[in-house]
Parts: sequence; structure tokens; C-alpha cells
Amino acid sequence: MKILSLKCVNCGAGLEVKPDICDFSCGYCGVQQHVERGGGIVSLRRVEEALDDVKLGTNRTASELAIARLHADIAAIYAQRDSALSALRAADHKNNVFIGWGFIFLVALSMGILGPWGIPVILLGAFFGSRFIKSVAKEVKAVKANAEAKSAPLKAQIVRHQSMIDSYDLGTPVEGNG
Repeated sequence: MKILSLKCVNCGAGLEVKPDICDFSCGYCGVQQHVERGGGIVSLRRVEEALDDVKLGTNRTASELAIARLHADIAAIYAQRDSALSALRAADHKNNVFIGWGFIFLVALSMGILGPWGIPVILLGAFFGSRFIKSVAKEVKAVKANAEAKSAPLKAQIVRHQSMIDSYDLGTPVEGNG
């Protein structure tokens, strides 16, 4: 059995490592170390560094999954918005058709019964009838604003998670991530 002579990564003390050992603590300073073997090279690495790499990978994956979930949430908000807008526009169209045919019927009836004197009646009817006509523009604007208000924090989270991913790619993790 071949014993490897290595130096502690923390205190520099000479260490003898058996080939079947992967993790151990230095007998001099107590730092936990991991034996890395690859390509005929054997080296030591602090266990904390290896755990930091795992943590970085886990945080990066968590951010990627969060971005996918946030995009799905935003898509659901926009689908709900589009459904509400379609319902508003359909109801508005139905009301406009009803009002239009009603106005045509009343104009014909007034002109037929009152003749030219029906014009003031028609104008008064149009004036008072316009009070019952409501525009859906405010409601459409409110639905759009509500969707944007719901999606804005999600978009901000996407930006935050993307910046975390970018920092991991550059090797400089953002503090307080996850």
C-alpha cells in the first residue's frame, strides 16, 4: 500500500495519506481536507472550499428554476389579463349593438309619429341616453395596470436571479443569494 506525502493546506504540516482515504482532518491544526485525485495528480483541498462549490452550484440551479417559475407566473397573470380584457370588450360590443339598434328604432318611431317635431325628441333622447353609455376604457386601463402591478415584482425577481446566475458564471457569487 503506497502512502502519499502531502502538506496541509492550512498549516503546511507534513501529512501521510493512504490511497483509500478521501476526507480527513489535519492532525496538527484540525482543518478538514479532501483528497482530490485526477490525471495522476493528487492534491488536498479544504472541505469548506468543496462545499462552497456545491453551494454555488445549488444556488445557481435554484435561481434557474426560480426564473422558469417566475416566467410561468407572469404568463399566467397575462393570460388572466387577456381573458378579462376579452370579456370586457365582448360585453362592450354587445351593449353598443343594443344601444345602436335601440337608437335606430326610436329615431324611426319618433319621425314616423311626430314628423319633423321628432328631431328635438331625438336629440333629448340621445342626450339622456348618452348618460347610460359607459366606456370600458377605464376598466381596460385598470385591468392592464393591475396585471402590471402583479407582474412587476416578479420581473424584479427575475432580474435579481439572473444577476446571481451571471455572477456565478463570472466566479463572483452575490452575497445573500438563494
